[in-house]
Amino acid sequence: MATISDISIINSNTAEAGRVESGTERTLCSPALCGSKNLTVYRRTISQGRQLDIQAGNDYHLVYVITPAKGAIHYGSKAHEAEEGAGVLLQPGETARFDASGSDMDLLHMVVPKPPAAVEAGLPGGPGYFFSRKSLRALSDASGGRVRRFCAESSVRLKNGSRLTPTNAIQAGEMHYKEGGGSPYHVHKGTDANPDGAAHCYMTFKGRGVVEVENEFRELEPGTLVYFPPGVPHRLRSHGGPLDYFEIQAWRSFKTTVLSEESLGLKWYYESESPNEERVEWNQS
Repeated sequence: MATISDISIINSNTAEAGRVESGTERTLCSPALCGSKNLTVYRRTISQGRQLDIQAGNDYHLVYVITPAKGAIHYGSKAHEAEEGAGVLLQPGETARFDASGSDMDLLHMVVPKPPAAVEAGLPGGPGYFFSRKSLRALSDASGGRVRRFCAESSVRLKNGSRLTPTNAIQAGEMHYKEGGGSPYHVHKGTDANPDGAAHCYMTFKGRGVVEVENEFRELEPGTLVYFPPGVPHRLRSHGGPLDYFEIQAWRSFKTTVLSEESLGLKWYYESESPNEERVEWNQS
């Protein structure tokens, strides 16, 4: 039977910080650190007046601005404001630059190897793109207690019907729990295309949460990363107020089973943009 000791809990505020040319680098999750076969997660701080150049090489890179900064994100031929919740998804071979011109810039940086064809299931894999919180579609769960905005997810459809993400390398995005909000007790397991299962973790930003594994509980403070090995059942809920965190699954090929008795389960809807607009369910298949 799984226990709370089967998960990894890393406080990014106290994790060892290495000096790099752009500022500091903290490794929060990696194959060596937490056993995540398909995912490495860094928390990076770019010092004021410096820049971070990212070359994706053979991997996918997802870079997300944790806190607002006076600076810019350069991707393709355009420069974008480095506002909170903005970032880029880079496919293999692409590049981006983050400039911290007027203040330090705090980033969450995820690296995922290119998945095999069976995981991609016919998706083209690219190109990458720039994203911002205000441009992403929000989804609300059936209970009304949770809101999420994916910045990387192949099954989310834009208003024009196209996919948000052209690859199954990674599923990732912001999650907001209202006071009292929480997930069902559930478990993620592998698939025929990805038998080892997905590397799965949360990174809390604002508010406090409580993670549960088999009736054992741990309180999470802001800045905590939690890694769940495939097959370990779990639940997360807010504690003492709202909770904001970032959720990651890599590769995006896994099966989720709800173990608790909530009738609402994992049902989600695109948030309506006008009062009379009919709600549309997010098809996760």
